[in-house]
Amino acid sequence: MADAKEARREKILNEPLFPLLIKTSLPTMVGMMVTLIYNLTDTFCIGFLGNKSMTAAIGIVFSFISFIQALGFWFGYGSGNKMSRLLGAKQEEEARKVAACGVFLAVISSVVIVLLCFAFKGPLIRALGGNASDSLNHYVDSYLTVMLLAVPFTLYAFTVYNQIRLCGNVKDAMIGILAGMLTNIIMDPVFIYGFKMEVAGAGVATLIGHILSTFVLIRLMHMHGNIPAHFSEAKFTKERLYNILVGGAPNFSRQSITSIASIILNSIASGYGEALVAAFTVATRIISLGNMLMIGFGQGFQPICAMNYGAGKFDRVKKALNITVIIGSVFLLISTILIAVYAVPLSALLSSNDDVIMLSAKIVRFQCLSLPVMAVFALSSMFLQNVGRYFPALFISVSRQGFVFLPLLFILNTACGEFGLYILQPVADIISTAFSVVLVYVFWNKVFPNEKKRIPEAITISYGKR
Repeated sequence: MADAKEARREKILNEPLFPLLIKTSLPTMVGMMVTLIYNLTDTFCIGFLGNKSMTAAIGIVFSFISFIQALGFWFGYGSGNKMSRLLGAKQEEEARKVAACGVFLAVISSVVIVLLCFAFKGPLIRALGGNASDSLNHYVDSYLTVMLLAVPFTLYAFTVYNQIRLCGNVKDAMIGILAGMLTNIIMDPVFIYGFKMEVAGAGVATLIGHILSTFVLIRLMHMHGNIPAHFSEAKFTKERLYNILVGGAPNFSRQSITSIASIILNSIASGYGEALVAAFTVATRIISLGNMLMIGFGQGFQPICAMNYGAGKFDRVKKALNITVIIGSVFLLISTILIAVYAVPLSALLSSNDDVIMLSAKIVRFQCLSLPVMAVFALSSMFLQNVGRYFPALFISVSRQGFVFLPLLFILNTACGEFGLYILQPVADIISTAFSVVLVYVFWNKVFPNEKKRIPEAITISYGKR
């Protein structure tokens, strides 16, 4: 196992960057494709039932599940980033302790969350915007009840997945998480149609999938040179807690703010009818087609960035960032054209309701206006986070759906009504991307103190010389 770890470290530190990026990114991109299909499956299967309340319920509960996933990414990214830098500096024993602390936090948090959510399920449903009608309240309650049982497995699996991935073994990480997702995809029609459980059946399929992912990842963390997490090694210090909680904060903040923003958006959109809530559910799944694949490519950059930075190979970090930004931006430009052209048939795949299809296609085309710039936005945060600049990465992460999106949500809804909700996301995306470029420019010389204060080449190419 020690040989496997050292071989992985040498590969990340010395192999030519472009083929290395392809190798590390392909598993994560495949994983993102399966994740995308996994996220679409519930909406796709429920959409065939032709009930817009059910489709809306999937979107409403998903905003809560996104918050749970955010916690898993918080503990997983925070511990995984630090572990990767420690392995780059050949400090394996400390990496094991950080891994144990990250998993311990995930387990304790999941128990507290489940107990609180079951105790206050009614208020939670109201807070999520699931009480707009009796029908919607019923379906949200059915789906949420089962999904709460999956919370401990979700948190554990996402924490370990990110630890394994960020330490360079993207293959094992993907196998673990995909095992559960594929099971979920297969089980969805069985429980929804076969056992006629409707939205509750979608929840049962998810629960089974997350249980399987947990057990596969437990097995894989003890194989192939991965770092196992044992509770007996979970010894908390200020430094370990700082690296886990502050280091993972950008990921948690981004996803949790996204979840909160989605909840508020659903609540406001419900005032225009359930069809608009369902349309936003469908549109969000469609627009993620390109975005998630680009993020998968960016995730291949992360272990290269963190481990080379830990080893002091700054030139490789800069070059890897440039390559990743350029490829990601070109990919999103192509994706934008395809998604905009096929917005209606893509919407029709996820809903059989004509009103939902037309509204979804309109929302998708508006959001395509900002999709090409999202590679710069996402990779700016990834870069700063993986070189240990947690706070600027945090500011970037919360900007898009936080202090840009939320104020705009109320301003545009008040000023423009329903149309304001259509243009909300592209306006927020463009403003937050400009903000991310400024932060990378400001912190570039602090990350690499021997460099002139200049913006990275790829971002300069995208936005012009300064």
